[in-house]
Amino acid sequence: MEVLKIISKEQKILILKSEHRVKKILDGNYSYTTLPVPRSTKFLRTHISEKHSMFVLFVDMVGSTKLSSKLPPDVLSVLIQIFCQEISSIIEHYNGFVLKFVGDAVIGYFMMHSKSNVTANQVVNCAKTIIAVIENAINSVFVKYDFPEIKVRIGIDYGLGTIILYSSDKQLAHIDIIGLTLNLAAKMQNISKPDQIVIGETVYSKLSSKTKTMFRKLDVDTSKWHYEFENKKKYPIFASNS
Repeated sequence: MEVLKIISKEQKILILKSEHRVKKILDGNYSYTTLPVPRSTKFLRTHISEKHSMFVLFVDMVGSTKLSSKLPPDVLSVLIQIFCQEISSIIEHYNGFVLKFVGDAVIGYFMMHSKSNVTANQVVNCAKTIIAVIENAINSVFVKYDFPEIKVRIGIDYGLGTIILYSSDKQLAHIDIIGLTLNLAAKMQNISKPDQIVIGETVYSKLSSKTKTMFRKLDVDTSKWHYEFENKKKYPIFASNS
């Protein structure tokens, strides 16, 4: 059995909860009331113009452009809502924040704890759970309601992020995180395969020995991945064995 396919007790609980919610949504008996992005915004407003070490998780739905052209708007809207809300629920379960939704993508971040290896393993477990929930909860319900099955690409990197406020109003102005770490996490998911996790070396170096066995170093064509440090050393990336 592939390492990524192993389901833990914790994941089983999250899968059952997600399956229950998605069924109720599609039956018209439930609506999402949680607002994950405002939780992040509230946190960020206490750190305006600061630079922090963080893990960035970029989760993107595969083939959403085709779906948007094939599905009726109301069906597409429900599908995207379920996707974004269920992914957000998992991120928050693992003590992360949901920075924003970008169409069919969810961007999360995790602040560094006192022990970096604990946070690194936590973020990877979050990514593994996202894939497990999509496969075993969301898709298992979707097929029964004639909804298309979905897959994701996930990129994770670690580094500095700068918290930016876009006007002088500290309570109402748009706030965001910018920096190389977010850009690299986005680029990593672009080169990952469906239901695969790609991480940067700064993440890999912080993982426990056991978690490192999930990943293999990628030898990627420079046309797809060519980020280099200032010393011209190529930044290594690693992919899950899925």
